[in-house]
Amino acid sequence: MIVTYIIIRASEHTENMEISIGNFLWLLPLLAAIIIPTRNFRRILNLGGKRDNFLLGSLIVYVIIAAFISLGNVLINYTVDVLIERAPFYDTNMFGGVVNLVEVFRWVDNGAVIAFFRQFAFLFLLATFVHTLTAIQDKWYGWAVDVAIIAIISVFIPIAVLRSALVWFFNLIIFHQNAFLQIGACLAIGIAIYALNKPILARKVI
Repeated sequence: MIVTYIIIRASEHTENMEISIGNFLWLLPLLAAIIIPTRNFRRILNLGGKRDNFLLGSLIVYVIIAAFISLGNVLINYTVDVLIERAPFYDTNMFGGVVNLVEVFRWVDNGAVIAFFRQFAFLFLLATFVHTLTAIQDKWYGWAVDVAIIAIISVFIPIAVLRSALVWFFNLIIFHQNAFLQIGACLAIGIAIYALNKPILARKVI
């Protein structure tokens, strides 16, 4: 990002756009949700850990990561991004010149605190979903879920009525104007999805 800033500053082009470095922090909960169920489960149980302890510990990790990333990205949006946007060679019509997902999803419309909680809730949902999906990939029903997700997306998008339902769902968990409804929906769905890991872990062979 610094190199790009220097190059743009040296050029005469004045309608530039930059992707915020805060967006790349979102990779951490995704990577954690893949690594923890695939690599840490057997290691912890081989060391004498219990399945329930692994389940609870993983959940706590996702809560901490989601909170850490949400706080970090909000701080970046209000500090680093603002500092870069003050340069005269960025297109202010495109999210001020630096594109951050908290602005794209309009989570900052109600202030930094609400943006933090909205981002936290969504990242928590994302982590629990990816964790659960990863945990079942060594079973036949894991592949069945993969096929079902692809089928749902493929079928719902071309059909207007089903597409509206899909849009409604993503609006609920991402774009909804009511911040508290979006936060509550993400947390509730995330907890419900993560609860599926209890029977999944009970049947998983070490």
